[in-house]
Amino acid sequence: MQANVIVIHRKDNVAVAMREIEAGEAIVGVESKELKAGADIPPSHKVALTSIPKGEPVIKYGESIGLADESIRPGDWVHTHNIKPEEG
Repeated sequence: MQANVIVIHRKDNVAVAMREIEAGEAIVGVESKELKAGADIPPSHKVALTSIPKGEPVIKYGESIGLADESIRPGDWVHTHNIKPEEG
């Protein structure tokens, strides 16, 4: 099976979709994880690799890109609807 996501940095808790991923489709390209997409994920958008509790950082490029605005489950689409900027 060909990879449909890429993990940019080993610390990341999200991966980036390399093409559209349909809800229920397996997330391929993440070592030792068996995930299914919880929603349709557009190309170049993020998908959660782990649970991200509300208020916890979303990590991409090995750095925080914002905070979870709600609890995010593995396989969930991660975008502006569930991330907020860090204050400060």
